[in-house]
Amino acid sequence: MTQSRVSTQFFYQKDQLISLVQPGANRTVFRGEGVPLAELTPDEASGNAQLLATDQQQSVLGVSGESQG
Repeated sequence: MTQSRVSTQFFYQKDQLISLVQPGANRTVFRGEGVPLAELTPDEASGNAQLLATDQQQSVLGVSGESQG
């Protein structure tokens, strides 16, 4: 019996996450002056870009279009 391993790959540039690659879900973070501005999630049909709301510590507080349930 063969066991399948799902792996996630993280790509950094100068200690900042820029891409995350995993089966079925790739994400790229775009930054301006070190601040995360947008996230791109390409898929087979069309790319999906979302703007990020951040604080002064560069923590992501919200994503455009995200429901606040």
